[in-house]
Amino acid sequence: MKAFIDEYRRFRHLVREEIGDLEEADIMMLFSIYIERRPMQNPFAGLETFFKGYESIFKPNPNDDPEDPDFDDDPFHNSSR
Repeated sequence: MKAFIDEYRRFRHLVREEIGDLEEADIMMLFSIYIERRPMQNPFAGLETFFKGYESIFKPNPNDDPEDPDFDDDPFHNSSR
């Protein structure tokens, strides 16, 4: 409860500096709006790490060049030489 009161006092001080002299009821109304509209964390913030796991799906395989001598896409290739 003390943290709430301290935050209200800071808010009231800032309002009076920025806007000027207001009635206490108006400051309380602004504070309630401020509390309801606090900056939220971006809801898509965690998706970047999620897609990092699937990055290999979206990037082409560097060994997809059929002219490359190390290209091993042939399922019948005998690699036991």
